[in-house]
Amino acid sequence: MNITSSSYKVLKLTHLKAQDYEVAIQTPNQHVVLLPVHEELVLKFRLVEGKELDECQITELNGKLDLGRAYQYALNLLSRKSYTTAQIYEKLEAKEYEIEIIQEVLKRLVDVGLLNDEQYTSSYINHQVIMGKKGPNKVKQELLQKGISDRLINQYMPVYEEEIQIEHATKLANQVIRMNTKYGPHFIKQKICQHLMTKGFNRSVIDKAIENIKLVEDSEEENPILVKEIEKLYRKHHRLMGYEKKTKVVQSLMRKGFSYDDISTVYERICEELEDE
Repeated sequence: MNITSSSYKVLKLTHLKAQDYEVAIQTPNQHVVLLPVHEELVLKFRLVEGKELDECQITELNGKLDLGRAYQYALNLLSRKSYTTAQIYEKLEAKEYEIEIIQEVLKRLVDVGLLNDEQYTSSYINHQVIMGKKGPNKVKQELLQKGISDRLINQYMPVYEEEIQIEHATKLANQVIRMNTKYGPHFIKQKICQHLMTKGFNRSVIDKAIENIKLVEDSEEENPILVKEIEKLYRKHHRLMGYEKKTKVVQSLMRKGFSYDDISTVYERICEELEDE
């Protein structure tokens, strides 16, 4: 509402539903403005037909209306999902509400228990512990981005015990193995380390997870993946001879993480078998 003088007049008050009303106010330049108001404001400002309001009262009324809108907006957000105090602050700030209004909304939400950063932190960490897709470093990073303090994070993070971390990291490591069946153990270990570090696990947990998994190199038997890859490359480079063919095969498989000694041993055996066919 644009304020041009101190003379504002209530033309009509209409009851909508429950405690909600609509008040028609005539501005000093004879414009009529319709405002949705709560019964509390009707009583506070005596918004009855013929009531005149001065400039200070209009300013205060507009502030109360903005507070109501901001509070309702925050309630609508929280009805769909949980938010931290900092996130609600950012949402209200984006709507260009005054800082005083935002602070009052946050205070009211905290007072009625709809905003509780401690409860949010505890629930978030416990949920991630159950899901097992992220390590503590990733969880902490996400909470910091949501505006949660170090103090709260450190207070509730101990629930994510190392034993649980290792269990989750081992499961994720086995997923990496299943997705990289064409690669050698050395390459797979690198992939596992990179993946688990990205997921927020620390090095000691990653090392223990790798100790728990079973890679083909741990066996004294030939790696069936390596055998299959050598046979495929041997036939692919059938036009090449001797050293040149072996070099092509070895270089290709070393890039996939297989060791030179393993490649060479299996290559020689396969070479003899295929040449005897």
